[in-house]
Amino acid sequence: MPTRSSYDELHDSLWSADIRKSGTRYERLTAFVFKALRESDTVIHDIKLMGGSDVKHQLDVTIEKDSKKTNILIECKDFDVSGSKVGLGIVRDFWGVVDDIHPDEAMIITCNGFTADAMKYAKSKNIKLAVLREFQESDWQGRIKTIGITMHVLAISEPKVQMYFDDQEMVDKFSNDLSEAGIGGNGIWKGAPVFLNFKDKRIQFNEHIEQITNAHPRENPGPVKLKIDLSEAYIEVESRGPVNLPRILVEFEVLHGEEYFEVTSDKVAKLILSDMDASDIVICEEDLVKLAINEETGEIVV
Repeated sequence: MPTRSSYDELHDSLWSADIRKSGTRYERLTAFVFKALRESDTVIHDIKLMGGSDVKHQLDVTIEKDSKKTNILIECKDFDVSGSKVGLGIVRDFWGVVDDIHPDEAMIITCNGFTADAMKYAKSKNIKLAVLREFQESDWQGRIKTIGITMHVLAISEPKVQMYFDDQEMVDKFSNDLSEAGIGGNGIWKGAPVFLNFKDKRIQFNEHIEQITNAHPRENPGPVKLKIDLSEAYIEVESRGPVNLPRILVEFEVLHGEEYFEVTSDKVAKLILSDMDASDIVICEEDLVKLAINEETGEIVV
């Protein structure tokens, strides 16, 4: 039979400590978990408190909330190796401590559950019971681990523009202006100093084409041809004078498609806390490793 529980292994995979007493690592794990859940509270592992009988009692975990002493007392039992459940005797012994100290709340945490008599007795004494155990792959059932997203993509292809001039003189001037401005035969690139001058505005040529294509409806896929009237405007390279360009033809294609991708949390679930009058709480590795313990005082610190 193994002498180390899986919670000893889990503890030592996250923190290094020279611990020889059985069950201590599970107690510390419990303390770390409650600090992760209650960062503003003071969580202390392994402390002795004086009861009304003037007898000191050793407490596995205490939580001080709102600066109140001994607000919550927690007893921890690691029965992973034996596979046993917490029985009536343990709950009854803990009740003796609770009755002597009178905390606001009292709780027993274990990894395997409780016997029926233990649960009945705890309920009658208002002692809460909870299970803190390793998170299993089966615990993902009913939980969202991965979100699949399908995107319906409505896009347009790179537009092609055909210019229609009324006479050869305008063609020659525009060609010469492009050449003198250093704009070669590879087309008018985005940001090139070629402008359309309207009565009320001056706009870069490619920017105007982009506005036209972006404004076109994309509900129906397929090729598109748009005849654009520019009779009320003229084209100009830099400031080299106007060139009449009565119309252009803009051709592009409306494209429909789907893209699917998955978003999966990169958090690693380590523990799950159950039966605390609420939904089960998953504790992830990143919530634990940011914590440490003051070995002198036992306080869990961020």
